[in-house]
Amino acid sequence: MNDTDSNLAEDNAVTMSALFKGRKVAVFGVPAPFTGTCTLAHYPPYQKLQDKFKAKGIDEIICYSVSDPYAHYNWGALMKNNFEKISFLADVDCEWAKENNLDTDYTGASLGHRSARFSMIVDDGIVKSFNMVEDADKDAENLLEQA
Repeated sequence: MNDTDSNLAEDNAVTMSALFKGRKVAVFGVPAPFTGTCTLAHYPPYQKLQDKFKAKGIDEIICYSVSDPYAHYNWGALMKNNFEKISFLADVDCEWAKENNLDTDYTGASLGHRSARFSMIVDDGIVKSFNMVEDADKDAENLLEQA
């Protein structure tokens, strides 16, 4: 979501080149906003360590989810996220997750197709580290060590 008055997807789209070119970015992917593990275990350590990521030269921290942007944004707002420190990007159609073999079928949990839980450091468009996350509680610490 941006600061314009438009709700059109084309006005709120972000390209991967604009996101990653000339920058060092930490991305963590969560299956869905408002779910237990995402809310209680995966996001909070990133919020706690956000300044340490910046101190290690990370230009932006991104919380990515296959979701609509309204739910994803409001989930962040409910958790008192500082959007200047952690950006929330939504992939409405699961397009990026599918292109990168990160889509997972969570139909059994009433979520449909979503992103797998992952994290990565991208430096000037090059993935420098990538993790399929099994322990959501420890992911932020692990990624910070890789930054």
